[in-house]
Amino acid sequence: MIPIPQISYANSVMFVVILFSISFLGFLRAYYWKHTKLILLAPFQYRYASQYLKKDNAFTERVNWLTFFILLINFSLLLYTNPTILVHFNGFMHVFLFLLTFYILKFLLLKFLGRLLFIDEITRLTIFYSFLSDKALSIVITPLVLILYFFSYNLDVLVLSVILFLAICFVISKLYWIWKVGTNFFGLPSIYIFLYLCILEIYPFVLIAKGFFY
Repeated sequence: MIPIPQISYANSVMFVVILFSISFLGFLRAYYWKHTKLILLAPFQYRYASQYLKKDNAFTERVNWLTFFILLINFSLLLYTNPTILVHFNGFMHVFLFLLTFYILKFLLLKFLGRLLFIDEITRLTIFYSFLSDKALSIVITPLVLILYFFSYNLDVLVLSVILFLAICFVISKLYWIWKVGTNFFGLPSIYIFLYLCILEIYPFVLIAKGFFY
């Protein structure tokens, strides 16, 4: 393979942005590794998710915020590398703010529906599983984001394909657990769960995946 210059990517601002993501991850590894390990395992094993929910305290609150910032940074960096989405330097902040707005609106909508329908416990678990999978994915793909920006060879297609495969695995796990919790534990009608998954989980993922490859 022929080395190519990464002029547009390896700039000081992007280096600082990625440094923030790595610093947050290092902080989790140094001080909150037990909680972080549960986040990484919970999307695929219910017992780990249950353990994390039982540890609802100041420590898990810090972990939630740190992993959420990692999520925003890493997902924004992924979208930022796509030339069909970014046409100027300020695109990164636009993507970052768009993702932040999306997750805030998603959180508020679920909270509103929970209060409206008096299903606060279901809402809590839905928010937990929805954000949990995205947070775990954002942590796992951190090395791949580094490769996208600073590797000497052009491996964009390969790396994005690996990220897409991982994202599909995490999304399938998320859909499975939300469906299982909603139907088996709380007896919600399948049509309501299906509509929620299509509108707030599947459709946004399909749009992002389409933006990478088409």
